[in-house]
Amino acid sequence: MSGIMEKEMTRQRVDIIGGGLAGLLAGIELAGGGVEVTILEAAGDFGGRAQTRDLDGFLFNRGPHALYVKGALKRELDRFAVRYTGGRSLSGARKAVHEGKLHHLPTTLGSIATTSLLGIRDKLSFAALFKRVMNGATGDGSFADWLDGQRVSAQVRMVVEAMTRLASYTRGSDSLSAREALDQLRLSAGGTMYIDGGWMTIVHGLMQKAQNLAVQLRSNARVEQVNRHGSGYRLRLANGEVRETDAVVMALAPHEASALLPEAQVLAEIRADVRPVRANTLDLALRHLPEGANDFALGIDVPFYLSVHSGSAKLAADGGALVHIAHYLAVGENPAKDAINGLEGFADLVMPGWRAVEVHRQTLRGMVVSHGLPRWDRSRPEIAAADYPGLFLAGDWVGNEGMIGDAAAASAIAAARSALNWLSTDRN
Repeated sequence: MSGIMEKEMTRQRVDIIGGGLAGLLAGIELAGGGVEVTILEAAGDFGGRAQTRDLDGFLFNRGPHALYVKGALKRELDRFAVRYTGGRSLSGARKAVHEGKLHHLPTTLGSIATTSLLGIRDKLSFAALFKRVMNGATGDGSFADWLDGQRVSAQVRMVVEAMTRLASYTRGSDSLSAREALDQLRLSAGGTMYIDGGWMTIVHGLMQKAQNLAVQLRSNARVEQVNRHGSGYRLRLANGEVRETDAVVMALAPHEASALLPEAQVLAEIRADVRPVRANTLDLALRHLPEGANDFALGIDVPFYLSVHSGSAKLAADGGALVHIAHYLAVGENPAKDAINGLEGFADLVMPGWRAVEVHRQTLRGMVVSHGLPRWDRSRPEIAAADYPGLFLAGDWVGNEGMIGDAAAASAIAAARSALNWLSTDRN
């Protein structure tokens, strides 16, 4: 009888490998379900790609980050009462860059009517197309296939593809799922938010929430091997520590997850199949914006983007400005040796005079935007790892909801709930 009572009183344990946004969200959800949770992060700091660097009062995220107002990440942050502040709009008119010239970006009826980017017939065609998108248009093939079916001009198509790059951080209409692309366009129309203090504000809020729920947060805790052990799992850490746990959530990149459990064929297949989304970025801290500078521009015939996020959020020292410039790489494209020159050239066009007021910079070549492109020809991996009961996956490459940070958040909550459901079953 005492053995039965002891078993009933023992809390079930889940170890989460990875302390980025997905790992922290999964940990909070699991702890709220009454599970003993430990998050093991290999690096010295939590947050992963959501970390922020402070250089003399300029707060550098890892490239341009935006929180979608109607997305899964904001939904879960608000549900957990994680506090953050920020701004939702930029101060100036949005510009489009085509053939080396600036035009109004057609995002409103007024800008569609006045832009020099489109002729009268194309303006009507563009407005009609976006009305169809906002009314719920969808498709089963690639986004390129969907555009083929719309029978629009090459110019209208170019503008729509550019705006889809902006919404999804993804360049690759031939590979990108039409359904995901259209959903993301509608999501972006609901607005984005730039976070005061950078995305580490969100990370710190999640860490505090996790600690309030008694989640153990362990940094510098690199897991080197995961093995099945009885009805649960055994983890071996780089420091020689061995841990036993009832279930595992891998909130990691696909190649990292596969390396920890090399005999898992499902993880090896995922690793070989996923197509990461990458970008080159140049982030600039300026003493002030140059006179006449534009605070937003989207490349139409070139895959570039510039935005002054400090125009909406507290990210810069007094009087200063923080500017993000990105070059979206095609699927499978490697960054060129002169990648930063192209980013600087785009900045020259959009805000001439920036070089004289530069204070700091951050350059990221081939930065991973997302570990898995939502493809039209196959679904993203399932939350539960096939043939490995009690092993769950989370990240921006997993599950069937959202893209980038929203996919990470949605999959994290789904993984936690799947783990709670699995733990509630009789596994003997």
